[in-house]
Amino acid sequence: MNHLNQPPQDSLFTALRPFFRIDQRRFTVLVALILAIIQQRSVVLNNLKATITLPGSREMRYQRLLRFVQFLIPEEMYLKFALHVLGTDELTLILDRTNWKLGKRDVNILMLSAVWEGFSLPLMWRFLPHGGSSDQRIRKELMADFLRHCPQVHIDGLLADREFIGQDWFTFLSEHGIAPCIRLRSDTKMDSLPVHVFAKKMQVGEVRVWHSSMVVYGVRLRVLALKVSKTEMLYLAYKGRADQNLRKYALRWQCENLHAALKTRGFDLEATGLTQAERVSTLLMVIAISFIWCLRTGTVLLLEGNVETMKAKRQKAHGYASKSLFRLGLDELRDLLSHPSPENWNRLARLVPRFEG
Repeated sequence: MNHLNQPPQDSLFTALRPFFRIDQRRFTVLVALILAIIQQRSVVLNNLKATITLPGSREMRYQRLLRFVQFLIPEEMYLKFALHVLGTDELTLILDRTNWKLGKRDVNILMLSAVWEGFSLPLMWRFLPHGGSSDQRIRKELMADFLRHCPQVHIDGLLADREFIGQDWFTFLSEHGIAPCIRLRSDTKMDSLPVHVFAKKMQVGEVRVWHSSMVVYGVRLRVLALKVSKTEMLYLAYKGRADQNLRKYALRWQCENLHAALKTRGFDLEATGLTQAERVSTLLMVIAISFIWCLRTGTVLLLEGNVETMKAKRQKAHGYASKSLFRLGLDELRDLLSHPSPENWNRLARLVPRFEG
């Protein structure tokens, strides 16, 4: 099929349809919503109703959007899509949490993602019924659902901050053959003594490795300590080699790049106004698809090597590029969608990832 000379909604429709086998009317809204979110850099439905490519009056379009976000797209459909984008059955996973407040109400999301392209690619998430940390039961349920949906995936490791600890959780990971690379709190017991007792009088930058495995939350693991600064220590529980796990743990910060792309630096998810878990979950899935398209587009632009892209990727004094691959892609897609023409439609058709399996 010739994908050129088609409006962007037709090209995106063709690319995504093999993965999202939902009702035709809902699928039409899904595609239109992805394009509107990218073009407007907003997820506020009341704002999107004015520009989204759907028939009817503004009020009819708004009501259709409200009905759509009440529908939960099966997460296994999105997972199939996300794993196809990753293109590998070996993943390094990141478990993290993001939250914000709408008035006095907390929106608190536990998210499982995979290391990808300097960001992390969202895979599955659960909404927490409170404003604090996740409990071990919800973590285990989330991971068990992932393993059930993706039995073919080999997990190279699970990266997580010191919030994600506990004996039930560590035992679950051990029983399922998942190697943790998880930061510990200073009061975590290591062979019955707090880990900080074993890491006294260290110099900044010094790494101390215990070559024998230690009992941490009921599981035998290797442990290391890194003196990050005068006031900060990093204690890490892991399997394998210390140097490899230190490098791997550094990748955990990719989830922070993802959160920034979903929120203030990208689609401003915090401004949605939605608080009901099922509505935010559907919207988050739409944003995740939009994020993936933007990042893939940024990668294409970098490979093309045009002057504007190379300037954007040039490092500033702080060592980071002036624009991330995500922002490169987002800006390119927004520009093309905001200036419809046969030439821009052709360009968009080439930038729509070919996901027809």
